[in-house]
Amino acid sequence: MKTEYTLLSGETVEFATPIGELGDFLRRVLAAAKEPSVTEADLNELVFGPENPLLNTTVVAGRSVATAEVYRDPIFHVMLDCIARKRRPAEPAVSSRARYTMTVPDAAQQLGISESAVRQAIYAGRLRASKEGGTYYLDPRSVGGYRVSKRGPRRQDQAAKGPPGGVLDARIGSGPDASFRVKHSRDEFELTERHGAEWTGTVPPGWRRIAILGTTKERSRYWEIEPAEGESVLHFEGFYLRGGFRIVETVSTSQRAEAAFKAFQPR
Repeated sequence: MKTEYTLLSGETVEFATPIGELGDFLRRVLAAAKEPSVTEADLNELVFGPENPLLNTTVVAGRSVATAEVYRDPIFHVMLDCIARKRRPAEPAVSSRARYTMTVPDAAQQLGISESAVRQAIYAGRLRASKEGGTYYLDPRSVGGYRVSKRGPRRQDQAAKGPPGGVLDARIGSGPDASFRVKHSRDEFELTERHGAEWTGTVPPGWRRIAILGTTKERSRYWEIEPAEGESVLHFEGFYLRGGFRIVETVSTSQRAEAAFKAFQPR
């Protein structure tokens, strides 16, 4: 059985539904994330503590460590996402159908864009939506406050005026089945661990916008991110980028994704 989980970044991760000790612990983390009395510090201590069966206990005696292999596990990204959600202001508890009442076609008509563009904005986390029975319903307030992006170089010019981005944790490079490349103005990567052509480390601070290309034999996906408050995780086939950012562009068509990455000009 497979489980899908949508991260704050808008990226959906899929993994085999865990059972046994790991399944129990994941349910505990998910429940803690929804419990108002549990703080971010409490949840952080739980996820990085000795009770987490994902953590490695052999690297450092007497300690549970999140190794590069742990960071590759999508279940761990779900746990990190739960911590990140604790940083968001609490919202009133209302039923999704009471809050999310606008259909994708209605949102597209109001915004003057295609239904596909609306769905892309949902996937990227730029429009708030709830999925019920395979159908997305949007929050009319989110649609009302949404500004349609104007494509072209002007978007990067505007991004360059904002504050620069901070340090990002990352696993990039090429593996047997996939690759994950980044392109940014600093063009630097501080390496902490290397396995063949797979690198784990950090993107240093000071970046304005980053282009990412994830590729497998069957598909390519492209993202652009810019600095933002809070923590997001972008996960692709075991590779990842984690830190303060938000996704501002997503391309899911392989040919267009590769062309967008090639054309990206760092600012």
